[in-house]
Amino acid sequence: MRNILLQLIATIILGYLCHQFMPFWAIAVAGFVAGLFFKYKWLLSGFAASFLGGFLLWGGLAWWIDRENAQQLSSMLGELFKTDGAYLPYVTGLVGGLLAGFGALTGGSLRKLLDR
Repeated sequence: MRNILLQLIATIILGYLCHQFMPFWAIAVAGFVAGLFFKYKWLLSGFAASFLGGFLLWGGLAWWIDRENAQQLSSMLGELFKTDGAYLPYVTGLVGGLLAGFGALTGGSLRKLLDR
């Protein structure tokens, strides 16, 4: 449980720092690095920890930006896709979580391959 929490925090911190200098897919690099350094019996644990870190980071930042501009962008996108734009931060968080999770899965797989 402790490793999962540490990997979650590491993914959030690395993801935020990487986004200052790299494009949007930097969260996958953060998940990869976190997955490489934390060892689990099952790779799904590393995937889940980084998925949650990426979801919290991207979803939180999307929510914050959406709140700061009075939900203008999300309402316009909601009109474009004929849906409620309030779901935009959740969808953004899901994409960030999947990127981080698959990055961690790749890093964990490389770690298992190198440990043999």
